[in-house]
Amino acid sequence: MSDVRWWRRRWVRRTATWTVTAAVLAGGLFWVSGGYDSWRDDRALDSACDGDLAAGAVRELFDGISLTSSGRWTDRGHCTVSASDDDTDAGLVLWSGRTEHMTNLENSGGFDAPLGHGWTGSFRFNPDSEDTDEAGAVLVLSCGKESGNGQLMTAEADLGRGGFDDPVARERLVAVLTETASAYARRTGCEASVGGRVKEVGVSTTHADYKPVTAATGSCAGLLDGKTAARWGVRTVQEIAGDPAPVENCVLGGLRGAFLYGFTASYGPSARYAHMRLDERRDRRRPGTSAYALAAGCPGAGGTALFEVETLLDDGTPLRAAPVVDHEGLRAALQRFAERSAERHGCEAPRPA
Repeated sequence: MSDVRWWRRRWVRRTATWTVTAAVLAGGLFWVSGGYDSWRDDRALDSACDGDLAAGAVRELFDGISLTSSGRWTDRGHCTVSASDDDTDAGLVLWSGRTEHMTNLENSGGFDAPLGHGWTGSFRFNPDSEDTDEAGAVLVLSCGKESGNGQLMTAEADLGRGGFDDPVARERLVAVLTETASAYARRTGCEASVGGRVKEVGVSTTHADYKPVTAATGSCAGLLDGKTAARWGVRTVQEIAGDPAPVENCVLGGLRGAFLYGFTASYGPSARYAHMRLDERRDRRRPGTSAYALAAGCPGAGGTALFEVETLLDDGTPLRAAPVVDHEGLRAALQRFAERSAERHGCEAPRPA
């Protein structure tokens, strides 16, 4: 054997030995440093929540954070994603179930922003909150035309770092919800129509977010003509976009947004909750207030919708509270509010509740 061939073989053997040794050392470091656990947890995301979880959207939402997740939905319909590192509170809780299960979707401290883009859902985030890393969203899917036949899914997230004042973070959380809910519906046999990618996700409308009554373009648009608004003392509105949502709100206000008349449309689980509270609210109504309600049968997840209007007392400035109202005019305004909302959801014509 020539010296050249002998040298080449010896070099190949040494190179192979070095390669194997390096691989073993790297594998050991990977294992000891927790890299294997992180890799295993990341792979588990792809089959989390019985395979329904939108793993790619979750990774985008929690970019750079190592995550663990529930393999299956619990008996109560929960599935969770949480940070592997105990030093951060980052995580996500999803809840899914049939719309006949009672769920209160109203306790938000503001009016949630509709998702639009072909979905019936809303996004909950108060930009004035100190906890900007926390937000939630809800989505309702109809599983056919039969009234009450639908599914509901909610998502509550804590980013751990960053905040939902970033519109990209809001879009990513909604993507997690819509993609996961769509997969859940397909797997469970719910033949639901789905919407498109939700972009430019809005935030909750707070008490400070009022504008002139003439500028209403969403849920308050067209409820009063100029003469009636002037006669009732209505100068401002607090509204949400005119897209389908489980709860739709409008407040007609006085100067500087003082609350005067509040309109609410409730669908699905929110409607069931509102029906239960209607008589109680009427019985406990404060002096000087009035309340009227209409109802409508809706296809799919909408169930029996409830539309309400109340005169409101402004807790901060009671002297600027709504006066004794034009009851006939108030009923007519409620009728307009209810008809427009019901049409968005494909419901029957509203009738007295």
